Amino acid sequence: MFVHLDTLAAIQSRVENGDSPWTGAHEAFMSDVRDAMAADSESVTDNGDGHEFKTKGPEDPAERKDYVAAIRTGDRIRDLGLAYQYTGADQYAEKAVELLDHWFLRSETYMAPVKTNSIEQFITLPKMWWGAELVRGHEAWSDDSVGAEADLQEWVRTFLDDVGHNIPTAMGQQNIFNWQEMTHAAGSVYLRDWDRFQKAMRRNRETGFTQLREDGLLENEIIRASSLAYSLYAAKALITAAELSRLYAERLDGPTLYEYKKFDGDRGAIERILDAHAPYVADPEAWEAMGEGDPDRFVNSDGFPARKQEAASSLYEVAYSYYEKDTYLKALKQSGQPVKNVPTYVSAQQAAIDNPDRPHRDERILGWTTFTHGERFRLDL
Repeated sequence: MFVHLDTLAAIQSRVENGDSPWTGAHEAFMSDVRDAMAADSESVTDNGDGHEFKTKGPEDPAERKDYVAAIRTGDRIRDLGLAYQYTGADQYAEKAVELLDHWFLRSETYMAPVKTNSIEQFITLPKMWWGAELVRGHEAWSDDSVGAEADLQEWVRTFLDDVGHNIPTAMGQQNIFNWQEMTHAAGSVYLRDWDRFQKAMRRNRETGFTQLREDGLLENEIIRASSLAYSLYAAKALITAAELSRLYAERLDGPTLYEYKKFDGDRGAIERILDAHAPYVADPEAWEAMGEGDPDRFVNSDGFPARKQEAASSLYEVAYSYYEKDTYLKALKQSGQPVKNVPTYVSAQQAAIDNPDRPHRDERILGWTTFTHGERFRLDL
């Protein structure tokens, strides 16, 4: 779904040779896989509050149990699926199917296929579907102890129908719309519903760049506190969807998101965004300085902490693999001192933060991006 299997094979060859940056990232990835193999299944029902996904904002961490469970479960399913495709070892697929069944299908523990908290579902569920795609058709699905793949597909279809396609903020198109349409696109790939996939990508092209200015800034993100982080959050949603559009380009009825242009000139819309924000990944104080005369537009209310710096670096890891631009390499290799740390929900994310150089890890969908998406142009493909 988010990586071609030929790419995994090419990465395996590089790891066997001990080549950077893949070898160190592979070691970090396999450490997570071992943890996933030892993990207990989790579900939204664990908190005793029914089958719906329920969570509150970051100001109330004790009420985010479903969100945290979804982060951990999604990481495990994705990593197990990748490990199965990378190694061919059935044990990884079997564990992934077990976790998928527990989260989506088992009568006592399933999550109801309804949109409740939108953004926190959009940044967790697609990586579970990626893992399901990676173990598609495995014989573990024929075990009487788990549900059927067809039931999981129906779950995804029902959920996407419930999500809908509205612009979910009063101020217009923001990053949440981009995450929403990325979720539609990822679910459509799993469903093999290419008409639905086309429509999701079309909505991202036609509406997903509404807030983009010609200078590459995002009008409805820069008016928010922590505007640099929110702008990069939008870019992360777009480039995650762009990877889907690249891998399934033959299913589109228009350009990939990488190729889409909103303005005249040589650069596409996503490249404009990446160019505009790259200088500030290691120098967020310069971002704040742009707000002179209108300080609220560029304020970072909690600084630019390590977690957000790592999120930015993992974004530019994927961007560098596609565009091969030195400015993106500089952004992903920055090792500036963060203002402060903020709580993380999984140890793997903290590991990436504690080492600000490679390998980088996307805490949302892609995981260890240096492993799966690093420097694709150097692989034998």
